[in-house]
Amino acid sequence: MYVLISGVIVAALSFEVSFRRSWNLSRNYELLGPAQRLAVRRRALWPVGCGLVCMLVEWIVLHFFQGTLVSALIWLNVTFVGGSFIGVIAGTTNRV
Repeated sequence: MYVLISGVIVAALSFEVSFRRSWNLSRNYELLGPAQRLAVRRRALWPVGCGLVCMLVEWIVLHFFQGTLVSALIWLNVTFVGGSFIGVIAGTTNRV
């Protein structure tokens, strides 16, 4: 039960942080050229990439040490990556 609640909290916080970061990076998005837009999206996706690397390490650890603690860590990392990715998508979309 606590793992589920903590996963929801991690997803909400990672969404908010990622959304604010990507929104600040893409504030003048329509004034940027194509290469600069791509650079802004890459900078906004760094937390998602770091979360994916951590998830890969956790999967390797899970292969050797199977336990509930490792499963809980993987669950928290999945919610972090999901919240961050959705935050990036929401923050870098074009505004009307």
